[in-house]
Amino acid sequence: MVGDRKRNRKEASMGEGSKASTSKDQEDGATTLEAQNKNKKRKYVVDNGRATINPKPKENAKPKGLQSTPESRIYAYELPKMPPVRRDIGSLVKNNEYSTPFEKQLQDNDIKQHYRLFLSQKAVRKFLFPLLNDEELQDFVRQGIPVTAYDVQGNAFPTEFKQTSCKDKRHILTRGWAEFCNEHGLRAFKDFVTLWMFRHKETDRLCFVISIRTVDDLDHGIKPRPINN
Repeated sequence: MVGDRKRNRKEASMGEGSKASTSKDQEDGATTLEAQNKNKKRKYVVDNGRATINPKPKENAKPKGLQSTPESRIYAYELPKMPPVRRDIGSLVKNNEYSTPFEKQLQDNDIKQHYRLFLSQKAVRKFLFPLLNDEELQDFVRQGIPVTAYDVQGNAFPTEFKQTSCKDKRHILTRGWAEFCNEHGLRAFKDFVTLWMFRHKETDRLCFVISIRTVDDLDHGIKPRPINN
C-alpha cells in the first residue's frame, strides 16, 4: 500500500513537470512569434522610410545624363523679362514695355570681318516685328532702321537694324555693333547676348538693350535655344 502511494505521487509529480514544460514551451513559442512580428513591423517601417527618401522618378523627369550637356545648362538659365539695366536707362523706356527677350550664342561671323550680329529670323519676326509700325517695317527691308543699343551699364551704341540684300535675307544689327564688341571684348562660342527692344520715351525711336553672359568652358557652337511657336 505504501509503495503504491509513493508511485502515484511520483507519477503525479512527473505529470505536473510535463505540464509545466509544455506551458513553458508554449510561452517561449509565443515570445518568439511576437519577436518575429515586431521584426516584421520594424522592417516595414524601415522600408517605408526608404520609399519616402528615394521616391520613384516621375515619368516626365529628365534623365541625369541630359543635365550635364552644354545645351541643358544654357537652357536652364531663364531669360529675365525685364533687362537688368540701371535705373536711369529704365526711365527712358516708353510705357515700361519691352519685347520678349531672346538669346544668341555668338559665332565667328558675328565678331569678325564685317562685325554684324546675325539674329534669328524666327525671333525677330515673332518678338520684334510686333513693335514696328508699317513705315519701320518698310525701312527695315529697304535701307535699315537707325537704332540705339544700350548695354546694361547704360552705354549707348548707335547701330542699324536691317535685313540684308542677299538671297537669304538675314536679319542683322550692324555699324555700331563693332564698337560694342570691342568695348566688351566679346568672344565666339563663350559669350551669349540677350536682346530686348523698346521705344524711347522721349524720341519714340526704337532701341535695344543687350546683356552679356559668359560660359568659359564652351569652345564650340551649340543648338540655339528653342523658340516656341
